[in-house]
Amino acid sequence: MKTADDEVKRCAYVLPKKQRKCRMLVKEGQLYCGEHAAADPDNKDRIPCPNDPKHTVKLSELEVHLRERCNSRLIEDPWIVKDLNAINGEVASFACIDRRPSKEELISLVERLEKLESIDQLPTYSQISCPLVDARLEQQTDLGPLQRKHLVQLGSIIGHLTAAELLTNDPSASVFELGAGKAHLAYWMSKVAPLAHFLLVDRSGSRNKYDKYAIRENPDLVMTRLRCSIEHLDLSKVDALKGQSSLLAVQKHFCGSATDAGIRCLWNGVNRGLDLTGFVLVPCCHHKMRYAEYVGCAHLQKFGFDNEVDFSALRHISSWSTCGMEENQPQENTDSQSEPKKPKIETPTEEENTKELPWSRPYRAFIGRRAKLLLEEGRAEHLRQLGYEVEMFEYVDSKISPENLLLLGKKKKDC
Repeated sequence: MKTADDEVKRCAYVLPKKQRKCRMLVKEGQLYCGEHAAADPDNKDRIPCPNDPKHTVKLSELEVHLRERCNSRLIEDPWIVKDLNAINGEVASFACIDRRPSKEELISLVERLEKLESIDQLPTYSQISCPLVDARLEQQTDLGPLQRKHLVQLGSIIGHLTAAELLTNDPSASVFELGAGKAHLAYWMSKVAPLAHFLLVDRSGSRNKYDKYAIRENPDLVMTRLRCSIEHLDLSKVDALKGQSSLLAVQKHFCGSATDAGIRCLWNGVNRGLDLTGFVLVPCCHHKMRYAEYVGCAHLQKFGFDNEVDFSALRHISSWSTCGMEENQPQENTDSQSEPKKPKIETPTEEENTKELPWSRPYRAFIGRRAKLLLEEGRAEHLRQLGYEVEMFEYVDSKISPENLLLLGKKKKDC
């Protein structure tokens, strides 16, 4: 049974996500454990790590920590090239990184987007199933709705890869995933192509990784991890990617400008000798993109969007397509392959018009989708300049996920 004395010996820091106190023990006379000592108003001894603020370090040990201990430090390996895929001074030079457009800027940009009706036809709706994933969905009836939706997304991504003959069950084929996280996608890809070699790239570790389950279920599986931030990664120097007959890059739900960093990583790798067969990119969080880092600026300029003011408005408008504005709206035609219909510009109700914008919720969702497609086509056009045939798909229905765009690229035969 807990005593009052036990409570005093526990860390007083309240974990923001769990809304409870940290359960670590503290030293006598201290209120916080070593990890959360930086939260103490009287703390003068511990600071957030300059490499990764998710953990803290003693000031007296900072130099040794950065040089020898920090898991986020740059390691001297052949494939590490500092800032190879980063924009020089990207944060410092982007003064308006969180810039919110004015009402007038939004109205002006919406009027310009109105004229770009052809953009609505860019993506092809194609939800392809994966038999192995479908079997799991049928067998595990206790899965929650979010888990089922996630598996449907993974199944369609893998379906697109197999249909394009990019994911092949061959020991001379390699697949590398940028920002692999817990490797749930890699787990299912390894079920479809168990003979292929898999390389998982991520800047930090995570718990409950699926690669350990994949290897436990198939001890012969070749699946390794490379801990590195993509901004410093030279893919052409990674030994695991050399000498393979097929090389596939996968990047799923890299938030905002991380997708652009991933594209630069592929671009620099190919230009340095990486023989990339193809790739699939599943972007998300367009509202977190930065103008200085976005790779599709040249494409936007063709439509007259040629400055940071335009981009910030475009980025803001793109968020309207994913904020549930259409959730309760009746739809006469639910066929996702049908031509999108532009909602009427109605006078919104007071509830809808929380930001005093002169458009109804359905219209804002519609025009937000157009902005998102334009931003994604800019990325696709940039990748075409690298020598790849790039297609844009809606790989699942928007009811499964509003972030349902997929870019699939295959190397041109004459390149």
